[in-house]
Amino acid sequence: METTTFNVPTLSCSACSRKIEEGVKELKGIVNVSSDLKSQHINVDYNPSDITPQEIKKHISAMGYEII
Repeated sequence: METTTFNVPTLSCSACSRKIEEGVKELKGIVNVSSDLKSQHINVDYNPSDITPQEIKKHISAMGYEII
């Protein structure tokens, strides 16, 4: 298992956090997802043999959220 953190400046409310967390949890290889509204970070624990950080980032972007 590995962990990656994404900075999502458009993360502004609990509904956004919940939407991202639920959307990312559906991906194969995701172990855990947590968000921090204050820092606007999404932390993802994942299995690197199933998914890459780039694929996770692409999925979050496709949901309409900017990632820097």
